[in-house]
Amino acid sequence: MSEEDRADQPEAGDPSRGAPAQHLSAERAGAENAGDFFAGLVIFLIALYTGYESINMPFYGDSGVWGSPGLTPGLISAVLVLLSAMLMFRARNFARHHVGISISPVMKRGLGTFALIVAYVAAIPYAGYGPATFIMLFVFQTIYAKSRSLSFLIIWSLGLSAVLTIALYYVFAELFLIPMPKGPLGV
Repeated sequence: MSEEDRADQPEAGDPSRGAPAQHLSAERAGAENAGDFFAGLVIFLIALYTGYESINMPFYGDSGVWGSPGLTPGLISAVLVLLSAMLMFRARNFARHHVGISISPVMKRGLGTFALIVAYVAAIPYAGYGPATFIMLFVFQTIYAKSRSLSFLIIWSLGLSAVLTIALYYVFAELFLIPMPKGPLGV
């Protein structure tokens, strides 16, 4: 092959060659669109709530909005609302062509983790930071453990949950002086 012939052919990694074609089945593409749509919806709702709460934060000084502690969360929630709306718009084919979704074990784990975190956040005002954190860490470590022997539960699940709860409380409450929620028992 002469030098002139080689000059006409693109080299490996040359952008003029284009990306390799990816072919997804209609079922798999629909499932991915559904996942994008629901992820966008969850992020959209969380961002709306965060934006609402940031607007209700008090203003300090004469600087108005610029002196509010809700400025940064408000800006971040605005960006998240925009990006999640774009994600849902991109996945709009899901709404038109609904495909049956099978829940894989990985998706079940993800949904379980999400539900556990929501339950943890909901329990903090009632149980207090310490007990709610200890229970959440214990449940996480017990559910997702590869081994569920009695020694594992005592040493790792209970022990590590207690150590992490105490360490997190010390760092945030004692070092950073952040008031932690107290439950009905004052813990």
